[in-house]
Amino acid sequence: MNRRLQDIRDLDHKRWETMKERVAENKKFNEMQAARQTEKDIEFLSKPIDHLQGDALILAQMHRQKLREKYGL
Repeated sequence: MNRRLQDIRDLDHKRWETMKERVAENKKFNEMQAARQTEKDIEFLSKPIDHLQGDALILAQMHRQKLREKYGL
């Protein structure tokens, strides 16, 4: 009986360790995704939009405004 309880505790500990590792990996992945998105946003802000017309210009201006608000620019 004690051996079985110990096996259950060991299994629970292994699960806990696996969950901690997965959380750390997910956190790292999310940070990388956020960094990539920031790079894309900055790239979009740096591109000229003078050549756009009509709805495309309006959409680009709105997107730029949202990005400026997001990053406090």
